Amino acid sequence: MSTNVAVVLGTYREVLRTPGALKFSSATFLARLPIAIVMLAIVLYVAGTTGSYAQAGVLAAAFQISAASGAIFTSRLMDVRGQGSTLPYLAALNAVGLMIFLFSDQHVVLQFFGVVLAGAAQPALGSVVRARWAMALEHQPERKRAAFAWESILDELIFTVGPIFTAVVAVQVGLAVPLVLAAVFTMTGSLLLAAQRKTEPKKHPPGTPRGNVFHHRNMWRMPIIGGCFGWLFGSYEVTTVAFAENAGHPELSGVILGLWAACSGIGGLWFGHRAWGAPLQKQLVLCTGVLMIAILPAVFVRSIPALMISGIFAGAAIAPGLITTYALTERLVPATMLTEALTWTNSGMILGYAAGTALSGFFIDSFGTTLSYLLPPIGALVAMLLALGATPARTPSPEPG
Repeated sequence: MSTNVAVVLGTYREVLRTPGALKFSSATFLARLPIAIVMLAIVLYVAGTTGSYAQAGVLAAAFQISAASGAIFTSRLMDVRGQGSTLPYLAALNAVGLMIFLFSDQHVVLQFFGVVLAGAAQPALGSVVRARWAMALEHQPERKRAAFAWESILDELIFTVGPIFTAVVAVQVGLAVPLVLAAVFTMTGSLLLAAQRKTEPKKHPPGTPRGNVFHHRNMWRMPIIGGCFGWLFGSYEVTTVAFAENAGHPELSGVILGLWAACSGIGGLWFGHRAWGAPLQKQLVLCTGVLMIAILPAVFVRSIPALMISGIFAGAAIAPGLITTYALTERLVPATMLTEALTWTNSGMILGYAAGTALSGFFIDSFGTTLSYLLPPIGALVAMLLALGATPARTPSPEPG
């Protein structure tokens, strides 16, 4: 067992020895911590200062939607102008938006403007760092899977630690403090990343032939597949919170979801270090099929322990699907539009999450948690069906992994 663990960790250690990789991955980790902070921080701040959860929900949704849509434009801008020239301005606008929200004296219109500005300027840092990895490992395609797996594992860590950090700081220190720290983290990480010019992907100025990202064969499928994953996450999380509350143990919902995230990280560690012979498209079909089967038992569980056991297997199947989704997106488009393409996939995930959250709430109120637990496997099924046709049009050297 210890030998296997050493082999797995050794794969990531080797990838992080890529020149500049540890620096740009660390800087991006700091900069994207707020992704798991701001939404909850807005809800806690507004609910705590006004007592209105409706207002809190509207403002949090406004931030999420503006972040998903704005990232597509700003990512295209980074492909054209370069990360180093764009990130500092985006981080500054993001901080300005959060400060407008905080200092609006609870004026709803100003608060709305502030969160929309902050969301629209939120850099698509997951796409930014994956674009750096793609360039750094341009001639080492066999290592790209491990690099993308590493970033997916960091995403799981961020979404495990972020909400806990936000809640503790808001309650123990002050409701506004998480938002101030979010602005500081984004600004600091973005400036550190912008300064690392040697690992920055090449700029593709306005005169460079680009075209539309969706003119590339099958790229249209990737944001929808991302949306299916987001749908799965949102519906599973809300239903799990309701299940735990109905079982009389609402405090255990965080434990169940934390276990789910931890197992996803473990699944990603295992999947990312291995070499797989099948093409990426076939791997995605298999990963989403396994995920559908792994998450389906939640429909039949009737107790918290049974849900925890179900969550272990379902969680372990998540990260492999996400890793392969990002890797396939990278394969479908040329380098001139890589950041934009990755952001489309990620934005689809964000919007899918919002849709899954909203619909699961309706299902829970109308039919209960049993039927609501059907929504996550439906998301996995649709992703699998879409993946069946997601064959890359270009055939660069060997598959990453």
